[in-house]
Amino acid sequence: MRKFLLILFLVVCPLTVFAEEEKPVSLEQLILQQHFTQKELERTLTLIKKEETRTQGDIAQLELDLKRQKLVIEAMHRHAGEVARAYYTGERANLLTLLLNAENFNEFLLMFDFIQILYDRDMQRLEMYQTERTKLVTMQEEEHNHLAQLKELRQKYEAQLSEMLAIQAEKEKNVQKLDDPTTVEALMDHLIADWQKRGLPAFQTFFGVLADVMVQVPELATPDRIQSDGLLSHTLVINQDDFNQFLMNKDELFKQSHFSFEDNKLIVDGTYDHMQLRLVGTYELVSPSELKFHISELYFDGFALPPSTVADMEKMYDLGFYPGLISPNIQVEGISMQDEELKLHLRLNLPFGFGSK
Repeated sequence: MRKFLLILFLVVCPLTVFAEEEKPVSLEQLILQQHFTQKELERTLTLIKKEETRTQGDIAQLELDLKRQKLVIEAMHRHAGEVARAYYTGERANLLTLLLNAENFNEFLLMFDFIQILYDRDMQRLEMYQTERTKLVTMQEEEHNHLAQLKELRQKYEAQLSEMLAIQAEKEKNVQKLDDPTTVEALMDHLIADWQKRGLPAFQTFFGVLADVMVQVPELATPDRIQSDGLLSHTLVINQDDFNQFLMNKDELFKQSHFSFEDNKLIVDGTYDHMQLRLVGTYELVSPSELKFHISELYFDGFALPPSTVADMEKMYDLGFYPGLISPNIQVEGISMQDEELKLHLRLNLPFGFGSK
């Protein structure tokens, strides 16, 4: 009977555990969340491992290339040394003497052409030597960066592995508390299969479309939405309803979602392919020409995605805002999202230094 009631509850009422509902989380729900987090961490661990393997391959190839480049440098060093010695010992200067001792104009021209060809060849050797030395330095820097990246990946892998094992252990303890764990184990398998087959692809589609549409947001910078705060300072005010209508006009995918501006956060609630999604994020003013979007919370059917998945989504899909798309002379001084309004505080920088602080 308990199995039946639990399954009926999960089918009729989607597992939403958003904070605002203030409902106590059952042990079964907690186990499902822990299992979901564990499996997502395992998936991202696999991705880290693959990236680590690729980086190790890149480093191995770079080491081979560096050995070849050092051999090239050694060979060219001998040629460059010969050229330098020729000029240092006055050997090339002696040729100028021969030029001055030419008996006629034709002999002078022939000697001049010879010296010119010789000089060009000398300079070409020296330039090639310097080019190859620069190439060597670049390759060494690239190897250093790859080694640093490999170290960072290893640290990330170990930290995430430790987190995953801790969550797994806690989940297994909670499973032992159940009178009959078979039902929740079946739900655990169903949840992960549903996320992998529907959830993850749907999130990737949603974020991909949203990233494309966000590039078009400057279209909302119409005169009726711009408030003048002075000669060069202006505020772009985008109403929440207008923003939602704009998104729906761009793609039907957004007809099942709602974007809210609250407490300087962008909150997205919606459904896609019969699943619930929720996103909470903030904008950071990285520079006057870039507002970077940071995802703080991400949910699939009420289950919180772990920070590793959130970070991957943020890395893969750029949801930032670039005021230069409105005008190359516009810069952002601040942003606020309150009372269902997004406000961008802009400054106009005129050419030749006018308007600059």
